Amino acid sequence: MAGSNVQPKSPAWYTGGLSAFLRPGANQGDVIYVDGTGPDTNSGLTPAAPKASFLAALALCTNDRNDTIIVLDYWAAGTEEWPIALNKSMVSIIGVPLAGALWPQVNPVGDFAGFEIQAAGVEICYLSINAGANHAGVEWDGTAKWGGEVHHCWFGEMGTAQDGIRPGGPYAKVWACRFGLGLTRDGVRIPSNSTRGMIGVPGLEPNWFREVPGVAINVVDQFSQGGIFDNRIALPADTAGKGITLAATCNGVHIDGNSAVFGETAAAHNNPYLDNAGADANSWGRNYWGEALSVPG
Repeated sequence: MAGSNVQPKSPAWYTGGLSAFLRPGANQGDVIYVDGTGPDTNSGLTPAAPKASFLAALALCTNDRNDTIIVLDYWAAGTEEWPIALNKSMVSIIGVPLAGALWPQVNPVGDFAGFEIQAAGVEICYLSINAGANHAGVEWDGTAKWGGEVHHCWFGEMGTAQDGIRPGGPYAKVWACRFGLGLTRDGVRIPSNSTRGMIGVPGLEPNWFREVPGVAINVVDQFSQGGIFDNRIALPADTAGKGITLAATCNGVHIDGNSAVFGETAAAHNNPYLDNAGADANSWGRNYWGEALSVPG
């Protein structure tokens, strides 16, 4: 319609997070509410009658319908099953900040991930997400679940986890997230199969890594035809590869616009960028090490 301001319908994994602004309800899906107290016998269809658990909320969702789960004043719920299995495709999980807290918090009971993505096109945003000692706040289930997207979430800032996020599906995107001192290993750790994924998206709000103890972005295995863009990294130590490390199995990765700092200057410090693949396997653009441009070690 001429002059219409209505946005075209697009899948969540394609829009770069615009679905968070189009929803709730704008893409014809249902809206379900969860707050950790419930009870699960509530309808979940209004803020006054939320479900207690994600398990019950997800049971109301339908694959590929662009349903939205709105997370209210959520903490760890005794009725929850951990990790929270996001097993419905094209579902968005959107936190709503309330008085006294920046984001609702996901706090697993036991050594589990907060969320495990088990379906395509899942979006997670506006949450603080923790995990057990051997897990990440958000993990993929190891199979090729396309288009998972995590943005505007905190990891290791309001709680703990081993890693912040472990992407494991094609076209995964991570942007506008914050990773902090509560992590015991890496910020983003890519274990395998993240073809064409993006850690940071050009033109969108960058990820911020605040003295993550391990490696800010650690690609430990297969990552190809993807990108690592515009991340802001404050290093906890003068260690080679502490900002971005690529495994020997990486190829076709574009790394551009990142900034890693330790102290006031890059002089006499170890290179925070490390590429273990062969010469010219990946493409390195304008990445900063302190105040200077840098090529990887």
